[in-house]
Amino acid sequence: MTRLLNGIVALGSVLLLAVTLIGAGFAAVAIPDGTTATLSRAFSGCDQPNTPFTTDELASMAIAGKRYTFDDNDREKLDAAIAEANAAAEADGRANALSRESAARSLPADAISHLDDVYRVASVAKPALAIVAVLCIAGLAHVAVRISRRALGLTLMAGGGLVLSAFCALGAWAAIDFDGLFAAFHSLFFQAGTWTFPYDSLLITLYPTAFWMGMGGIWLAVTCGLSILAVLIGFTLGHKQHD
Repeated sequence: MTRLLNGIVALGSVLLLAVTLIGAGFAAVAIPDGTTATLSRAFSGCDQPNTPFTTDELASMAIAGKRYTFDDNDREKLDAAIAEANAAAEADGRANALSRESAARSLPADAISHLDDVYRVASVAKPALAIVAVLCIAGLAHVAVRISRRALGLTLMAGGGLVLSAFCALGAWAAIDFDGLFAAFHSLFFQAGTWTFPYDSLLITLYPTAFWMGMGGIWLAVTCGLSILAVLIGFTLGHKQHD
């Protein structure tokens, strides 16, 4: 019975570790403002040469959108950031006050609705991933103490290897057809038609395809880096135990 329990815990720990490694990459792109700020300054407005907003204004709105979507869902703060950018553009003569309510300079109801959908998913995902991480640590501790260091090493190698295999496949898909991967990812969480917007809308101006490719690259780098570290630590533990 003990052997069966240990086997179940070890297998469960592999899966929990895999999810935790993926969650770490998600945290790297969803939690800090710096990731959004850096990518926004590099890519926001890259497909819209006629946007009236400066790089700083786009970055300010992109960060406000990120906070609305992943942090506080505070509509007043989001609206204030957009209003401030519009006021600055109008004061400099880069935009006309009459077009302030256009989709190119504001976030209409359908855009806000999509951000709210993302917020609902993120609100479930963040605590769920935190719980998974705690269970992962507990499971790895059980494997190390109740089974052996070699078993811990094998668990780390299996979890890291599983994620690397999956992300290599996803990386290849992204390199060949990023739009297809992006659409498939969204279809898992959102209804069709609720997450597509005109190419010149403010939402797409703030977060163009290049922005999401950057986000995906950071997620991939963080998760794969930690997965490789897990494999190396696992190999070291297994090798030392074997010796």
